[in-house]
Amino acid sequence: PVTVFGAGTERQTYSNVRILAASANLDLALLKIDTPDNRQFPTVPIGDADELKQGQPVFAIGAPLGLERSVSEGIVSLRNRQEEGHIFIQTTTQINPGNSGGPLFNLRGEVIGVNNKKIVQTGAEGLGFAIPTTVVKNFLKNRDTYAFDPANPNAGFRYNKPPKPEAKPAAPKP
Repeated sequence: PVTVFGAGTERQTYSNVRILAASANLDLALLKIDTPDNRQFPTVPIGDADELKQGQPVFAIGAPLGLERSVSEGIVSLRNRQEEGHIFIQTTTQINPGNSGGPLFNLRGEVIGVNNKKIVQTGAEGLGFAIPTTVVKNFLKNRDTYAFDPANPNAGFRYNKPPKPEAKPAAPKP
């Protein structure tokens, strides 16, 4: 299900959601929400991550640890950090579980990245990463390349059943 927030406390949850395109390698997916009334959802402008400057203020919106509509602010540390074979925007904006997949905005309200991960290491703080919009735009432009086919086992996403809990060993008899 996908939850969409409106003004105030208005919220609508949609269950009829399809994956149109997906890339496990890029960690991106394009979803389509089917509504009975073919509702058009508001959009936000997509900015150009190539225009980012070090020290530029940015902010993330998400639901870290389930705390909906949370906003965190930071700066761009580096607009082209290579990590695990991919290019990311490195930011001091707090990226926590629940922020992943959410937008990273510039101060003009343009999405300049998709929040992706943070490095969790003892003594490390403020190491958040976002997928730049250059990658997102390429993904959207070539969505047919990433078309999702649930019947194809090589489509990129398989949701396996979780493992069954192991049985606890019986207590020794006295």
